[in-house]
Amino acid sequence: MILHETDTFQWYSFQLFDSLPGVVSFVTTRGGAVDGNPFSTDNLGEYTGDAPERVAANRQRLHDALGFDLLAAPRQVHGVEVVPVTADMIDLPADELCKRLDGADAVMTDRPGVAVAVSTADCVPVLLYDPEHRACAAVHAGWRGMAAHIVREAVGSMQVRYGSHPARLYAAVGPSIGPDSFEVGDEVVEAFSLAGFDPLAVVRRYPSGRAHIDLWAAAVEELTACGVELSQIEVAGICTRVRCDAFFSARALGVRSGRFLTGLYCSPVR
Repeated sequence: MILHETDTFQWYSFQLFDSLPGVVSFVTTRGGAVDGNPFSTDNLGEYTGDAPERVAANRQRLHDALGFDLLAAPRQVHGVEVVPVTADMIDLPADELCKRLDGADAVMTDRPGVAVAVSTADCVPVLLYDPEHRACAAVHAGWRGMAAHIVREAVGSMQVRYGSHPARLYAAVGPSIGPDSFEVGDEVVEAFSLAGFDPLAVVRRYPSGRAHIDLWAAAVEELTACGVELSQIEVAGICTRVRCDAFFSARALGVRSGRFLTGLYCSPVR
């Protein structure tokens, strides 16, 4: 990933998408990590208790820095619903747009200028881009969503709605909790086993005897199982719990802490 900064905001982009014309990706940060303040200066999450006007101002600064026309970032519920952002939704009032997106864990669009994004603080954000149809998707995959195949649902939804061919998709796996930090109980291991994941790739047993899940490997396994080429997948490899100075982490900072956004959009063709 590559760090970008203006006088008022900083964010990362994925090198994979930077190489594609007209595609803008972003991963926001905590900004100024204020000691004792779980929201810091750049919280973009609307649903964890920060002052709404503060979050709105932060989102406006993101808009000013990146220049998209509309930000579509749903309230996620660890499910598998994928919602398309269609032309009729672009001019909706903000509260109506929120209702249309509410409860989705993935959003997708083929409308230029519409940024699709998910908010996370340890869960895995996955971005998808179809250069042929200029369609993109942002996916929120916590362990429950990952085990329920939300990534496959998103790829499949892009196939159905836009005619996307998985082998032509580009994908990025953003900062999230890494395998060394993600210790789990046996019930989580069983959930991944029952879901058909390769235990040799996804489950790690540490000297303590406790199991750890590699959600990055799980995301890659899901993408390649759909037909996405490994050479067209970028994995940030940044653990949010370890790097909680830069990214929000629910395990490090508490559930009622800030959230960062991971998203992308296609710029209008000039």
